[in-house]
Amino acid sequence: MKSFFLKCNRGNVALTTGLIAVPLLMAAAGGVEFAAAHKEHAQMQDAADAGALAGAGKLAVATYNQNTNGIREVAVSTAMDQLGGLPASTSVQFNAEVDLSKGRVTVTGIADRKPLMGFMDIGKAQMTVVAQAENLQKVPLCVLQTQDGGLSVANTAIIRAPGCAIHANHDINVTASAMIEADRIQAAGKVNGVTKPMGNSGAMTISDPFTDMDLKPPLPCLPLSVRLQVISLGTLYLPPGVHCDTLLINKAGKLHLLPGEHYFMSPLQLAGTGQITGDDVVLIFGSGKKFDFAEKGEVRISARKSGKFAGFLIITTRDNTQKFTIKSDRVSQLLGTIYIPNAELEIETAGSVAQDSAWSVIVARTLTLRQDPILVINNRYAGSGVPVPQGVGPSRIAPVLTK
Repeated sequence: MKSFFLKCNRGNVALTTGLIAVPLLMAAAGGVEFAAAHKEHAQMQDAADAGALAGAGKLAVATYNQNTNGIREVAVSTAMDQLGGLPASTSVQFNAEVDLSKGRVTVTGIADRKPLMGFMDIGKAQMTVVAQAENLQKVPLCVLQTQDGGLSVANTAIIRAPGCAIHANHDINVTASAMIEADRIQAAGKVNGVTKPMGNSGAMTISDPFTDMDLKPPLPCLPLSVRLQVISLGTLYLPPGVHCDTLLINKAGKLHLLPGEHYFMSPLQLAGTGQITGDDVVLIFGSGKKFDFAEKGEVRISARKSGKFAGFLIITTRDNTQKFTIKSDRVSQLLGTIYIPNAELEIETAGSVAQDSAWSVIVARTLTLRQDPILVINNRYAGSGVPVPQGVGPSRIAPVLTK
């Protein structure tokens, strides 16, 4: 009898173990299917993103009423080529739509997913992904606020950028009676205040287009050799090179920059009725160095026409977090690209700034306008004699994801 009951107990244990094992196996299978479905969805989204970007890249040469079949084909074929590693049992189809008026390409992907374990229904589903990319080629990118600094226009200040795009990777704040006028106004954060047209919040961020540019000076400055050089009368004709002295241009003094690359390893200050002029020049400020254009100082400079800094007017090293200030109402020509990605540009004056420039581009961590200046961003690129760097202005052909 004892042997009989032992056999019965063993049978009960086996039965109980089997009953427990079934849900455990089901749970394990469900986990595997969930992880696989999540991975496949991510692969589809990456493929749709690649297709939308490829299609939007073709919009750089698109015109209204153009046949868009070729653009759609590029978007779909790129998405399919990008897609890899999905189970053979998962069928995928991509479709593309093109909106030429808005410069957008939208790619939609639909997949009928079958479970990896064919005897189960776990993981069986229809997956849908959507990607949208936009090409800013039709609207030149003239102002790019980088990182977390924000773009602020206060009091009665105005940014006037006809035919240009103003983009902030943080917020745009327009307060009091200030105004921004441009062809397109958008921010990755929020757009607050009065803009014409209405600004778009929640845009995709735009990365720094010049991160690969080498900004190191060719020679260092010895600390003991740095001195203050004051030009109060007459004209200093400064050849290109590394400038170690602090330069103060005041009273009736004039500084004329000869063509070339000027590395300022000390501050550049303008006051009184002093003047700074130069054609075919770039001003490169070292770490912790900046310019201050104050009082009634006059500035008329234009960017390099050739070489590795072609199109650049003012540059800082990337560890420079200084505040560059314009407090004079006689800064009438800033023709070229101002690239100070981790520094601030503050304009606090009465009257117009940069109005005589054929074109201007500003890339700065923070752009702030106070009092009542009018910052004029023109876009007369043709015939200016100064090329626009690739990545901004009308030569920005790289599309960006917007959805």
